[in-house]
Amino acid sequence: MRISTRSSKLALRQVDIFLNNLNAESLVPEIKKQITSGDIKSQKGENLFDKAHFVEDIEKSLINNEADIAIHSLKDMAVVDSEHLEIYAMIGGVNRGDRLILKNNAETNKIENLHIGTSSLRRLNQCKHFMPSCKISEIRGNVDTRIEKLNSGEFDAIILANAGLERLELSTNSISLDMQKFLPAVGQGIIAIQCRKDDCATKRVLDPLRDEAQISMINLERAFIRRIGGNCHSAVSVMASSNGKNLSISSQIFGKNDYIALTETGLLNDGQLLLDNMVKQAEQLGGIELLDENN
Repeated sequence: MRISTRSSKLALRQVDIFLNNLNAESLVPEIKKQITSGDIKSQKGENLFDKAHFVEDIEKSLINNEADIAIHSLKDMAVVDSEHLEIYAMIGGVNRGDRLILKNNAETNKIENLHIGTSSLRRLNQCKHFMPSCKISEIRGNVDTRIEKLNSGEFDAIILANAGLERLELSTNSISLDMQKFLPAVGQGIIAIQCRKDDCATKRVLDPLRDEAQISMINLERAFIRRIGGNCHSAVSVMASSNGKNLSISSQIFGKNDYIALTETGLLNDGQLLLDNMVKQAEQLGGIELLDENN
């Protein structure tokens, strides 16, 4: 089985996690590592580029039948599915929130008046509202590069997704940010397993990983972002969660100065109704206009 992936440490670790979860002893994987245009732009320190540049080159290998499976961080993917490709399985299993990483010798109970680095418009706005004493600046690069910039003194702290730190087994001087305030991005913490829509043989191999309940919840997040006109860059958070009986969807939509917080809760089978209600809430409370301010 040919597996297409980025060549970063985290991307390759996600391939290992996929193979361990699949647990198919007869499978002989061929890992096709790619340095995407997004990786190149990030390494050059370019700030203004689309996250799709991390995904498109990987997807092309599927479309051109050069790979059978593509593995992505779902948060980097467009919320509109490709015409010929399908996210057929997803792997979670980690805390989907964010962590505030401080310098090695810093005290974790002193988090005011910090200079914080982040590349996310969502996190920038969350910091502005929930950590107002802090200065926020843009930071680029992979996890290792960002931590190097932190410890070299460019920043007092940086914000990273817990999922990447956990999967790379990185020990950091850090604290978990309150997920009620620092709600994650759409699909954050989820590994997406993508294949061609018409590739039934590959789908049969992936069937043991396919969790319909998880896919339904993550698709609610993606549908919400899509219906309000957002994308993976937008200053919007969203998270769907379930306790096995009830389903909850929460979101924050940030404008230049204001934001709104939305929550809908119901029974597990009420997903479409909750989604419709939350989109209606967003429209009635001016969320679409707030979103447009930052787009």
